[in-house]
Amino acid sequence: MTEENLNTAIASLKEAYGAISVAAASGGRKLVRIEKTTLPNGCAPSTTPVLLVITPGQPRPQLYVKPGIKLPNGKVPRSTSAVAVEGEAWMQFSYSFPWDENSHSLVQLVGASLQRFAKAE
Repeated sequence: MTEENLNTAIASLKEAYGAISVAAASGGRKLVRIEKTTLPNGCAPSTTPVLLVITPGQPRPQLYVKPGIKLPNGKVPRSTSAVAVEGEAWMQFSYSFPWDENSHSLVQLVGASLQRFAKAE
C-alpha cells in the first residue's frame, strides 16, 4: 500500500470507526488499531478491537480481532488461531473475498472481514 493511499485510508477509518492508532513495527510494517468495531448481530461480545497489519510489498493487509468471540449460535468460530503481534494477543481467522487497494477501501476490508462472524460454522 502506498504511503499516499495509506494516509487516505487512515482518514477514512477514523471517519468510520472513531478512535484509531497507528504505529510503526519491525520490517517497515504499519500497525493500525481500531479501538472498537461492531460485530454482526448475535455475536458475543458485540464489539471488538481490530488490528490491521500493513506490510510493504504485500497487496492486502492482515486483519486480526481480539480473541474470545462467539458466533450468533454460541459456538467458537472455526479456522481461527491465537497469534502474538508485537507482543499482544490477537486472533487470526480464515475468510476469503476479493479486495484490491486501488478499487476498495480499508473500511470495506474491515466490514467485509467481520462478516465472517455472521456465519454459523
